[in-house]
Amino acid sequence: MGLLDFLYPPRCPVCDDLRPVGEPVCHPACRRLLAPVGEVTCIRCGKPVPDESVEFCFDCAGRECSFERGVSAYVYEDEIRESMMRFKFHGREEYAEWYAEELILMQGAKLRDFRADAVVPVPIHGRKLRIRGYNQAEVIARELADRLDLPLYANYLRRNRFTAPQKELSNHERIRNLMRAMEPGPQSKRLSAQKKTPRRVLLVDDIYTTGSTLEACSRVLKTTGAEHIMVASICIGSGYV
Repeated sequence: MGLLDFLYPPRCPVCDDLRPVGEPVCHPACRRLLAPVGEVTCIRCGKPVPDESVEFCFDCAGRECSFERGVSAYVYEDEIRESMMRFKFHGREEYAEWYAEELILMQGAKLRDFRADAVVPVPIHGRKLRIRGYNQAEVIARELADRLDLPLYANYLRRNRFTAPQKELSNHERIRNLMRAMEPGPQSKRLSAQKKTPRRVLLVDDIYTTGSTLEACSRVLKTTGAEHIMVASICIGSGYV
């Protein structure tokens, strides 16, 4: 056992219980509790849909999207929901390594076939960053970038204002509010001046629910010169309703 393992014993990212050194990162019994996204999904965002006759999920149907497609590892429910909450709000930054491995395991072919030029995380406001200590999307994006051998542009987008929870708003209203809060970041401006703007961007977040945040970010990416955008998240909601 190394010193770091002694000081910070490794924990299962699903149940958060200690796990013996050398054992799988996630307890096999815990992993069996999770619901992988599967193959029958919305052709736009990647949410599970009832059957192959359904092309678009409830949120994507009748809505124009600035990104081309999305991929995720798990349906956002039960145990993985609790895991993500610990990751975001209780300092379990180390879970990101396992999350990225799972996403690569399940969606690696699609991620590589997209041939991204760079990985860009969804930004968070400075207030949340000070409270949380890290941007959870950036931590995941860094792990994915390492595994896909791609550059990480952590400051390509900037969140210039704090947005309160938007549960009562329609998708259109959410996107409009988020568009006001997002803008190109310093890295975008620097790469533009160097004529190195990425044309194919992998945009990363931790959780995909309605897609409003990723759509707002995608629209801003388009203004910087991005031509093709794929979104990736660890968890995604169901596309049934």
